[in-house]
Amino acid sequence: MVRLRVAVVLSELRPGGMERVVVHLVKGLVNRGVDPIVVCMENAGALAPELEEAGISVHAIGSKKSRDLGAVLRMYTLLRKFKPHIINNHDYASTPYTVLANLLAIRAPVIFTSHGLLFEGFEGLRKRYRFFSKFFSGLSAVSGQVAGRHREYLGWGGKIAIIRNGVPEMERDPALRGKVREELGCEPGDVVFLSVGNPRPEKGFEDLVDAAMILRNEMEQGIHFVVAIAGKMNGSDYCQMLNHRVQSKGIQSFCRFLGFRDDMKALYSGADVFVLSSRSEGLPMVVLESMMAGLPVIATRVGGVPDAVGDNGLLVDPARPRDLAEAMKRLLADAGLRKTLAEKAAEEARSRFGVNRMVEGYLDLYQKHVRDRRR
Repeated sequence: MVRLRVAVVLSELRPGGMERVVVHLVKGLVNRGVDPIVVCMENAGALAPELEEAGISVHAIGSKKSRDLGAVLRMYTLLRKFKPHIINNHDYASTPYTVLANLLAIRAPVIFTSHGLLFEGFEGLRKRYRFFSKFFSGLSAVSGQVAGRHREYLGWGGKIAIIRNGVPEMERDPALRGKVREELGCEPGDVVFLSVGNPRPEKGFEDLVDAAMILRNEMEQGIHFVVAIAGKMNGSDYCQMLNHRVQSKGIQSFCRFLGFRDDMKALYSGADVFVLSSRSEGLPMVVLESMMAGLPVIATRVGGVPDAVGDNGLLVDPARPRDLAEAMKRLLADAGLRKTLAEKAAEEARSRFGVNRMVEGYLDLYQKHVRDRRR
């Protein structure tokens, strides 16, 4: 029996949520007897070594510009050599190259997976991506809300398979907890609110900063907390605004940007509550990971978050720092509620958002489209 060959395409294996989905997916496919390769249109990226150590091929096309004919030809050569039965494209930027190279090479079915809600910068490209979407064999999405947004954006009239993100099981480590809390300068009774994400406007970190200030002004004497935000800071206007906001409010002693971190298990171990302040999301991996790690979750009602969290956490409307602060205050003062929500979140994550369930969903979708193509 011929092993199913799958080419998974994205821009780069950066340290982001969508990219971690790809890593978990591809490793899971190997465990199911599938032969995958990962094609990165730009560089391989920071997450590539994890796949390479598992014996999975990662190919960097090295495209550095738009309308790069050389990148199309390099991808064409790669596809002709590998001969995938199906191609799974995970972002819009790489879509034109995937479609053109595939048309030249083998004309395998192309599945596009939509991960987010297209917060900004996509409207001007709508005609381009609607054109290339005509060459998709199918679409999948990480949540119903994401499916609806991409259906409207692409004018897609066909079915969209909903395949929720999956995360591996995770146990918090007491030794790592102590190390992280020492780094943050925490006292034994301090509550650590953790948030994770590369700072961009849709992450709403200014709302979390404002909520931290509100909470600090209203907290009871003797109750202390730290807000730790992990994610790669850069020289963007948004990052500069965040730094200025923290400095101008004088809250840098308990509201800190940690920068890029590759020790997520340690951060989840050191935290007491996970906070998502986003104004737009698909189905964020960090929420699922924190639930799997047994953290109570406070999150905004965006994208697939309400469905994932449900009654197993506290939900607030986006762009409402006061509401966010009230939810944080509630968990800060009630250790029993933190414990109850943490246990419920972990149970929910294990039952609905495991990696195996996600991989089976993609594998079923691939096999369906391969069968349809053979008819």
